[in-house]
Amino acid sequence: MTESRSLNHQIADHVGLILSAPAFISSKRCQQLLSYIVHEAIEGRSDEITERTIAYAVFGKSQRFEPSEDSLVRVKAHEVRRRLAEYYRDNPDAEVRIELPLGGYVPVFRSREPLQSGPEVEELPAAPLAATNLITRRSAFWWMGGAAIAAAIPAVRYVLNKRTFTPIDRLWAPVAEEKAPLIISVPVLTTQTQNGPIGDRVGIGVAAAISMAADFLNAHSLAYHLRFGTALNFEQLKEQPSLLLGGFTSVWGMWATNGLRYTLVSGEKWADSYIVDSQSGKRWQADNLKSDGYATADYAIVARLFHPGSGQIMFVAAGITTFGTEGAASVLFHPRTFANVVKNAPPNWESKNFEAIVKVSILGTTPSMPEVVAEHFW
Repeated sequence: MTESRSLNHQIADHVGLILSAPAFISSKRCQQLLSYIVHEAIEGRSDEITERTIAYAVFGKSQRFEPSEDSLVRVKAHEVRRRLAEYYRDNPDAEVRIELPLGGYVPVFRSREPLQSGPEVEELPAAPLAATNLITRRSAFWWMGGAAIAAAIPAVRYVLNKRTFTPIDRLWAPVAEEKAPLIISVPVLTTQTQNGPIGDRVGIGVAAAISMAADFLNAHSLAYHLRFGTALNFEQLKEQPSLLLGGFTSVWGMWATNGLRYTLVSGEKWADSYIVDSQSGKRWQADNLKSDGYATADYAIVARLFHPGSGQIMFVAAGITTFGTEGAASVLFHPRTFANVVKNAPPNWESKNFEAIVKVSILGTTPSMPEVVAEHFW
């Protein structure tokens, strides 16, 4: 029993260092969540760590708490993962590592050197880089039972070790983890009639983007809802992940990218509009843009954000023209195209925000495959 206590003390001491580090010191709720799940795990109660118990014990939710209606636990668990990645990026030589695998709330403990096992701990086969997984016997039984059930669910691919993911799988893994439908925000264009403007049109590029999104999300068993025009409000953006389509036609796309490194800037004339790099001042404008919206080439912003305003995951595909929006969306749903975005990405990019600028050539109403011309991770 002394050996087990020694192991538990080592993990507890390590948690103390994490909670006082810059990555966690600014978020009391993330501190509380990490402290709770680690404490329950080292006390042998891993099989009792669920979304509901966390909601009750950590966030003071009532017995009426419904995970399908309140994503607070999922959002904070995602934030804890991001902050842990930040901590270990700043402390690469830490002797102990705590990980929170996707799809669950039971922590996994790893060590650069095998930790001394006690009566309540089993050593699993050594992981790459000589790390050793540690998990209680009760947790191992719970995990095997849960995995058997999850094997019947198509979305289980997102619970696998991220080394088996393609980059685009890793991009969408947090959405699978959320278990809440993705909101797709669709800007609606207006037609002037005798009785005033009527919003009844969707741009060609946005329509193509919706089709790409539907094909990808259905193939990956990810639910989604369409919200047209003003049918989307900020409260919904705080509760569910979202895909914001459209540049100057989209209030939400403009809002999400405002203040970022790459932003859309509207000129007095449409042909004068551009995307600017706020750090270097470099600008990108559509080539030969006509008043009817046609151009020979366009530029667009594609982004994935853990947005501080909403506390949720947001994807953005925003072109100067509708064809740029289509090209940006294809980055999010085509594995080969997205792989080009993260080809030179920093380690742990999946826990970071990113923006990229893409260029598409346009033949008639058909944009080419996008070319990545700039990117930024933070």
